[in-house]
Amino acid sequence: MLQIAKLTHRYPGAHIPQLNVPAFSLARGEHAIVIGPSGSGKSTLLHLIAAILTPQNGDIRVADTSIATLAPRAADQWRGRHIGFLPQKLALIPSLNARDNILLAAYASGQASDSARADALLSALGLADKATAKPHQLSQGQKQRVALARAMFNRPQLLLADEPTANLDDASCRSAIALLLAQANELGASLILSTHDARVVEALPQGKLLRLHAAGAAS
Repeated sequence: MLQIAKLTHRYPGAHIPQLNVPAFSLARGEHAIVIGPSGSGKSTLLHLIAAILTPQNGDIRVADTSIATLAPRAADQWRGRHIGFLPQKLALIPSLNARDNILLAAYASGQASDSARADALLSALGLADKATAKPHQLSQGQKQRVALARAMFNRPQLLLADEPTANLDDASCRSAIALLLAQANELGASLILSTHDARVVEALPQGKLLRLHAAGAAS
């Protein structure tokens, strides 16, 4: 499902790579946790895997596709069809209701809109009565579930979540991880979580661990 080899990434103005992953792999249906302090490259790694960023050096392959070979427009459509991405900043469109925010996933990947699919996801995530609600009418937890439904809309092979437990109490942390895990398992997808939260490791003990350090090394 995922193979990473000799991956490095240098931020503008840096003299040495801040992200360095010599090798990492993940099988279909296997889950992983990317852990490390702020500035260690966790979000950058997810953006590279999702083809939002292009690798500077090394190779990332997802489902036999090399990220570096994708042109920008092709990368957008490929991402929409294969990757579900739950960003830390949820990026819901304020003027759109919950259903239409979810349907953006179809638009971005060039696929047909499917309101029934969006409504089914809302129902599965306990938001059946929020389909027409705008983001400002939703709690933070409800917004996160709408963003998760959008990430799942195209039945991705790989689900990425960037700091999904930030600012959550212990009970909400466990609930968020359980929800992500359940949805990934329902799709038969691999799940990768990035976090600096040690509680995530405890909540997902079966996850394969990729530890990043402030200097950019991985272990």
